Amino acid sequence: MTSTLPRVTPAPVRTRRPLVRPATLLGLVAALYAVAQLTIVSARMGIGWDEAIYASQFAGHAPPADFSAPRAQGVPLLVAPVTALTDSVIVLRLYLTAVSSAALFGAFYVWTRVRPGYMAPLAALLFAGCWVSLFYANEAMPNLYVALGAVAATGLMCLPGRDRAVLAGLTGTMAAVSLFRPSDALVIAAPLVVAALLSRPLRLRAAAVLAGLAVGWGEWLIEAELRYGGVAARMQGAEEANLTGLTFSVVEHARALDGPSLCRWGTDCGDVSPLALTWWLAIPLMAAVGLWTARHDRPGRGPLLLAAVTAGAIAAPYLFYVAYAAPRFLTPAYALLALPVAAGMIALPGRGRPPLRRAATVFVAGGLLAHLVLQGGYAYQMSANVYEDRERVRLAADELRRMGVRGPCMVYGQSGVQIGYMLGCRSRGLARGFHRRPPATVRRALESGERLLLVYRGAKPPRYAADWRTEKLPGGWKARFSPAWED
Repeated sequence: MTSTLPRVTPAPVRTRRPLVRPATLLGLVAALYAVAQLTIVSARMGIGWDEAIYASQFAGHAPPADFSAPRAQGVPLLVAPVTALTDSVIVLRLYLTAVSSAALFGAFYVWTRVRPGYMAPLAALLFAGCWVSLFYANEAMPNLYVALGAVAATGLMCLPGRDRAVLAGLTGTMAAVSLFRPSDALVIAAPLVVAALLSRPLRLRAAAVLAGLAVGWGEWLIEAELRYGGVAARMQGAEEANLTGLTFSVVEHARALDGPSLCRWGTDCGDVSPLALTWWLAIPLMAAVGLWTARHDRPGRGPLLLAAVTAGAIAAPYLFYVAYAAPRFLTPAYALLALPVAAGMIALPGRGRPPLRRAATVFVAGGLLAHLVLQGGYAYQMSANVYEDRERVRLAADELRRMGVRGPCMVYGQSGVQIGYMLGCRSRGLARGFHRRPPATVRRALESGERLLLVYRGAKPPRYAADWRTEKLPGGWKARFSPAWED
């Protein structure tokens, strides 16, 4: 007996569209990131030591500063369009503000395709709100771009399909990362290649990662042969400059969570801040929550796990192999861990009974607000302190320029790299006091009759400059002019 009941076709299920598209929210985060850089950090921030070295490599107004073995050409290439045309630090800051904000958008936009929803914009907000992300955003330094490259690369690795654009994007991203910091790129590539080899459809992406690595490492190795006397000599020089070896720098990194920017050369980094330490420990805990909430989401769990593993891989060398601390070293780990942290923050309010959901919502909103306020305060404090120091250097350089100091010449001393860059002179920096004997480059300058200028603040001038003409400069600086200036 056949049924005479009419066949009912189920109505299509309508999925609710989000009120605001994730890409739109991400664009808003990137715009706020640019505004925060210009207000909290300021485009008027003077140029730093490392920045002056990077900026001088392709500068149109100053000779290249000494480029030590561990450095790479990513940052000089990034800022070359500006430094080749102008010596204005303000223009450089505005340019880097635009570039870093666009890079933030692009890196996290990939993740809007990996995990649809608001995870990517929230992760971008969490990362952009970190003080290291704010302070270094418009600085000519490599760590931020390594971080954003790592976010983009892990996302591209996890995108479905075999799109040629994905392979090209993965190759280009890893090439950029390897040009900024080849050693970091190698560490980031390891978990990506392993993940690709474990999945048959993704094995071609392992080749894309390796092809990208070949770009930066190829340039670094060629430069080692041409400039540093071979690969072995450059590797040895890099190890000596970075004080590498099996060590335990976790405590130093904990002490530097709220500044200063570098714990080295006898810098007093103070005690561990309980508030900053609480924030630091909350990151892996919330990342674990994010991974736990995604444990039943098979398509979404893998990308978050890959991001967390890559974060651990990039943090480990700086915590256990480099014998000093700088907060910016952990920037890539913060960027990658922001993804599972954001996933956990979104998932928690949707679990449990209504009272628990309300409590979770308050907890997440309060945590986000506390993060932004705390890190924004650190960024403001750091910027104010650094601005004051760099302003003194700028005023000293301006006074020397008023006195007629111009290239060709050589500047040697404390902040000598920055002052030399601003004056258009060759330079040799000095982290602490003068040596009894001049370094080889300074000695050659003296022997050849080149005009040499010693700059210092608080340091004792060397004996070989005891009879040189001395001038007082603003900000407590002094300058000594070699006899060649009198000719």
